[in-house]
Amino acid sequence: MSETVGQRIKKARLLRGVTQPELARMCGWESQGRISNYERGLREAKRTDLEKIARALDLNVAWVWTGQGQMGTGHAPHALASYGEELQPGPAMVTQIPEISWVQAGGFTEVCFVDLDPESTNWYPRPPNCGPHTFALKVVGESMLDKYPPGRIIFIDPEVVPESGDDVIAVMTETGEATFKQYLEEPGVGCMLKARNPAWKDPYISINGNCRVTGVVMAQMELRQR
Repeated sequence: MSETVGQRIKKARLLRGVTQPELARMCGWESQGRISNYERGLREAKRTDLEKIARALDLNVAWVWTGQGQMGTGHAPHALASYGEELQPGPAMVTQIPEISWVQAGGFTEVCFVDLDPESTNWYPRPPNCGPHTFALKVVGESMLDKYPPGRIIFIDPEVVPESGDDVIAVMTETGEATFKQYLEEPGVGCMLKARNPAWKDPYISINGNCRVTGVVMAQMELRQR
């Protein structure tokens, strides 16, 4: 069964990390009701509305309307101009990324973005050195002290190839659990993971088929605690 206009709007909104109230504001609407009604299939599609939504989310209007062609444009004003409309540029959007759980990180794929609840998920601005599929995790445990204390937010880009010395998220293939360690390549030894905490017992994990690196830590953020 093909997707509806509302389903495409919801998919694009979640992939961009935007909530319904945020999207409504970006379109110049006072409440999220119009967005909600579109996504639930309770409102008949209007071209002017879809153009505003497409501009806000940087989408191809034709994709929103019919599901045909490329989803994103990277230059929404040009896509809208193709319909012969004289439209003013919409407000700038800062792409946001989700904080996922360590359980989700263990089975992470791009698809999980679509399944996230935008209202219960914590969203953060995407760091400028991170790609569009970046996700965030909250550090737990003390294996990466002192550089990453518990509670620190880290940003992981799954499209970056790890180099020796990088801090990475890896998944243990036997258990499906995600772990946070430093990635090392040693001549004659091979690849391994290492806990940064010098007091950590058994700090090394050999990468011999029992784990796979799923992303490189590209940034971190410390939230002020009161």
